[in-house]
Amino acid sequence: MTIAQPAPRRRLFALGTASALAIAAASPALAQDSGEPEAEAPAAEEDESTIVVTGFRASLQSAQNIKRDADTFVDVITAEDIGALPDRSVAEALQRVPGVNIGRFEKPSDPDRFSVEGTGVIIRGLNFVRSELNGRDIFSANGGTVLNFNEVSPELLGRVEVFKNLTADMVEGGIAGTVNLVTRKPLDRPGTHIAGTIEANVGDLAEQWSPGGSVLGSTTWETDAGTLGVQFGYARSELISRTDASQVGDPCYRANNLTGACLRVRPVGSGGFGGAPVFGPDNFPPAGALVVPKGAGVRTTDLERDREAISGIIQYESPDRNFVVTAEWLRADTTFFTKENAAIALVNDDALFPVPAAGSTWEFDSSGIFQRGVLSQRIGDAYANPFGRGGIPLELLRFERETRAMTQDLSIDIDWSITDRFRVNFEAQHIESDLRQDSIIGTMSTWANIDLDMSGKVPQVQFLAPPGAPADYFTSGRNTYYWFLLDSIARNEGDLDTLRFDAEYDISEDGFFKQVKFGARWSERDQNTRDTNFSTWGNLSAPWAGRAGCAPWNAGPGCAATGGFQPGRYFTGLPGQEFAIGGGAFVDDFPAFANLRAPFDNGFQRGNAPAPLPGGAHFFGADSFLKEYLAGDSARQAGLINTFSQTPNPFFGVNNRTFFNSITGESTPCDPFCTPEISTVAETTKAAYARVDYGTEFGNGWKLSGNFGLRYVETEVVAAGLVGFPNPFFFDDPTAGGNGDGVAQLSEVTAACGRAQQLPADQRPAFCSLSQGRLAEFAAAHTGEIVLDDRAVTFENWLPSFNALLDTGNGLLFRAAVSKGISRPDLAAFRSGGGIGDNTGDLRSEGTLETGPLFQLFTGNRNLRPIESWNYDLSLEWYFDRVGSLTISGFVKDIKGIVNNGVDLVNFVSPGGLDLDVEVNGPDNRQDGTMKGVEIGYQQTYDFLPGVLSGLGTQLTYTYVDGSDFRNTNLANNQGDFAAFQPLAGISKHTVNAVLFYEKDWLSMRAAYNWRSAFLITPRDDIFPFSPIWGEETGQLDASIFVTVMDGVKLGVQGVNLLDEVFRTSQVIDFDGTRVQRSAFRNDRRFTFLARFDF
Repeated sequence: MTIAQPAPRRRLFALGTASALAIAAASPALAQDSGEPEAEAPAAEEDESTIVVTGFRASLQSAQNIKRDADTFVDVITAEDIGALPDRSVAEALQRVPGVNIGRFEKPSDPDRFSVEGTGVIIRGLNFVRSELNGRDIFSANGGTVLNFNEVSPELLGRVEVFKNLTADMVEGGIAGTVNLVTRKPLDRPGTHIAGTIEANVGDLAEQWSPGGSVLGSTTWETDAGTLGVQFGYARSELISRTDASQVGDPCYRANNLTGACLRVRPVGSGGFGGAPVFGPDNFPPAGALVVPKGAGVRTTDLERDREAISGIIQYESPDRNFVVTAEWLRADTTFFTKENAAIALVNDDALFPVPAAGSTWEFDSSGIFQRGVLSQRIGDAYANPFGRGGIPLELLRFERETRAMTQDLSIDIDWSITDRFRVNFEAQHIESDLRQDSIIGTMSTWANIDLDMSGKVPQVQFLAPPGAPADYFTSGRNTYYWFLLDSIARNEGDLDTLRFDAEYDISEDGFFKQVKFGARWSERDQNTRDTNFSTWGNLSAPWAGRAGCAPWNAGPGCAATGGFQPGRYFTGLPGQEFAIGGGAFVDDFPAFANLRAPFDNGFQRGNAPAPLPGGAHFFGADSFLKEYLAGDSARQAGLINTFSQTPNPFFGVNNRTFFNSITGESTPCDPFCTPEISTVAETTKAAYARVDYGTEFGNGWKLSGNFGLRYVETEVVAAGLVGFPNPFFFDDPTAGGNGDGVAQLSEVTAACGRAQQLPADQRPAFCSLSQGRLAEFAAAHTGEIVLDDRAVTFENWLPSFNALLDTGNGLLFRAAVSKGISRPDLAAFRSGGGIGDNTGDLRSEGTLETGPLFQLFTGNRNLRPIESWNYDLSLEWYFDRVGSLTISGFVKDIKGIVNNGVDLVNFVSPGGLDLDVEVNGPDNRQDGTMKGVEIGYQQTYDFLPGVLSGLGTQLTYTYVDGSDFRNTNLANNQGDFAAFQPLAGISKHTVNAVLFYEKDWLSMRAAYNWRSAFLITPRDDIFPFSPIWGEETGQLDASIFVTVMDGVKLGVQGVNLLDEVFRTSQVIDFDGTRVQRSAFRNDRRFTFLARFDF
């Protein structure tokens, strides 16, 4: 087998980016297997003693060549590397690159829903990542500007490039890095070829088999008129997995007598934080305080992912190879179906707190943190729980969601070598992406004691029937009532069109300046995001509500038939008890709307924890809960239960809603999205660049090469919305003493303040404390006028870059790079619209009534600008063998304008000429800082070892990231007091990847271990008490074995999570950063059995 010759220079130019050299080492065949060795980079010289390597070693050699010869800092995963381990998505494969981590939760602020497949990609501690397909834009319609890497089938990729610095010809947008997905091309491998994979995988928790397969076929025809190449690819992959989670609820400090509630730095409720601090860093926690959880919970989540990708490529190359046209189409369709069952006992009310159950003595460790015991609540209180037996409210939750995503890319690339020294390239591209998501949550409720043991790696949680309860307490349904429903839908669309022109001219082969490149790019993106975002919570019934259509206050259609409210099963005749626990709709009232399920009885936590709810309990809905909801059955059932319970907060769902526009005063039906749930934004970018490549050779044989350049970018964002000036009706209403002329007079505002004097001082409107002049200004602003805010947002950026490479000639290289980059905010952050409202309440609490802005508006921010970063890289690289290198890289990123939620002062002018300064609450560029770190990489094959040992090899990488210069800002005033002391989310200081492989003759084996240190998941949890949540250190071992049974055919088995790793999270509970166990997630050990062919 012979090493392939380098691709001609004119074809290298087809990429038009810093990855140009990469195609000279392009991986062959399918993105999982390697039937032929990689092509050598032009700089490599062959001799008769050259040893040709194949398989995974060839993959490592290819990646090493690309890294060595690249124009800037880059790491590469080649085709064989992607397929060697069972990485089910591109995100999973990327975690093996130095400096790259991946998210593990469905969204960053919800650390309760663990994702089996990796989610967001973080490069060098930052998530400002740009995604590309063959050097061009690619994105998903998820509200952002980056691709969801789970939507792309890794089987169809040739390699993945991770750029960590920039050259001037690279498209701007990723200050953390750029991930470029490169597909195969038919002209890269002349002749007719077909390759593919047939596989089946199974997880030991889910215990369900799922199939997968892929095929990639290509052929070329060489004629006198030129060469034509055609390629077709298809990949289908299904994944069924399960995650079990045990959770500790809200561990908080309490007085050591355990008779009082949680001690908080400041009050917190279900709506967030409020009030002045009660404690500070000097006196919290109080001496002797103990840490006790308020509850506990368990979850089991099944994920079914079905991904299908189709690609087609046609290429034409002229007979003289000076003209190449490539047309490519790629479509990826992905369906995610999530089924979650949870049992969670917790009260989001600090007036309530757990106490030791009868006969239980709580145990604590030496730090005063709860270890084990049985938790109960309000024992003896027959107003709070059945017959005063005690128990913490236990929610039995069912959640189902289906997400369908599609991304389609169509592009054409024309590469023309006009002369030997002058080449041009033209690209045109169109992308469409859409997302459809439907979700439903149904919850039942009862009461239970909790037997909790936190002393081990996994919290041991068991729910117990309160003392004196019947044996069938959980299973009969008589003690379980219908609690609430919550639904949500999303419908997003986005499209992108781009045109790009590049040219390059060879200046000289002998002079210092070698080549000049220049070009321009235009793109237009439209994005429509529609999301109800779980805003439709509705109660089904409650013990304090009614029964049989009659409320305790004797209102409702059933009161006439029953002769008034008839208390239910827990009423014991206590005064007023009917208003506390006399109502509710129970399972036996509507037996067809709930079913007995035992989701935690099938080897929960792989047997490493007791069954939390033996025999199960009643959960809302039928087997196909989401299907039932989409058919309208859930809403019909909710209506019947609501009528029975006469709850004052009935479920209404996303359908049949109306929206009252406080700006226009009109009510309009939602379709089913209401106006504030819709964001339509457009973005147009224009860019131009010039780049000069240079190089020289010194007398000692050392070679210096590199490039410098400048890129100019203009960005225009267009979004429209109505902004309403304060409505005068409250003051002008004749029934409230106004004159009804549609204008708020100072006298009317003063009169309103006069009427408020009868209220306690702290309940009077804050504007009543304004000086006379400020009060007149306040009144004058209440015009009710409407402003159409359709201002186009335009900003310009100049982005210089410099790269240098010093080659000593003996494999030792020194590399340096400096560049300025930008990362644009998500388009939805520019949305506009809303009603300008009173801000004096906040001013009063801040003591700035006479100086601060009198009004506020919650909306997007037209003043947002891209995040800017100066990127500095320096490396020492030693390439001592074909597959042998040691590299050390240091990096610094000086970042300005990170987008957080915050406040900005914006001036609005009404149609009548009123000039008003308004405090706008929304996204804001306020945070600056410096990120720095080190990456170390080593790889080597041990061919020099004797006999069978010569097949051994290793890959080792280590990454250190220091993000201590950053802190979590709280400009939106919605975080707790501990958040400011936490690092940026997503940063692990230390990350290690270790790979041991063996490849000789017919046998190929590989084991890879990925480990990262503890990191902050979110500074503010989505749920009460909104604390910072950390992910503790974690690692995962994966492995694969392949056997070549005949030429072109391999059989293999791959394993994921072989060590049964438990991912643990923790909650920050004080200023010192003390973290207490929160959740423990256990995933499948997943095995894939597959056959690969390549002919």
